[in-house]
Amino acid sequence: MKLHYILFFFFISFKILSQDLVSSSTAVESCQNSNNCYTVKGPSYLFYDESKNNFFLKISFSDFKVPGDTTDNWINRAQDSLLYFRAELQKENFPQLSNQNTKTFKINGQIYFNNKWKDQLVEITLYSSENSIVNTANGNNNLKYDNYKVNFSLPFVPKDFKNYKKLYYLNQTINVNVTLGRVNLLQPGMESLLADIYYQPWR
Repeated sequence: MKLHYILFFFFISFKILSQDLVSSSTAVESCQNSNNCYTVKGPSYLFYDESKNNFFLKISFSDFKVPGDTTDNWINRAQDSLLYFRAELQKENFPQLSNQNTKTFKINGQIYFNNKWKDQLVEITLYSSENSIVNTANGNNNLKYDNYKVNFSLPFVPKDFKNYKKLYYLNQTINVNVTLGRVNLLQPGMESLLADIYYQPWR
């Protein structure tokens, strides 16, 4: 009986936790031979682990598959695949919270797809929201990071991660574009949201 209560409590906690997450506007562009491009839009999730200075992107391609769409320009029907990106991002790299304060820089990170890692350099822009009025002295870090917006593009080549039977996919490139991204502070107990990669060592 105790097990049922534990599972019930875990389920309720997970639902509440998930509802508190904010998604980021994301466009996924798929191209063949750098042309014949096809773009779909959907949500992704950005996380910042302040204790480890780690920045994460989590995206599920199932959220981008359009029902009834017969276009074959996709990641080999990988609608159930998850893609992650992680990088070290020092707290000092976040600009001071003031109107239109912006920082653009490059970070060395890693893409994780189909149980494989690949290094990836990404240019990222961080800026504080317009008319941001946060009292950072109150210690509410979650509120602090909610006042940042993030722009970046994440290019990758599916064949670097998967073996495809169709020659059609060998020249396919994907570009994940996050615009006005919202940062979720990764708090204790939320590690399960990134369980696929959170405990894996850096290469």
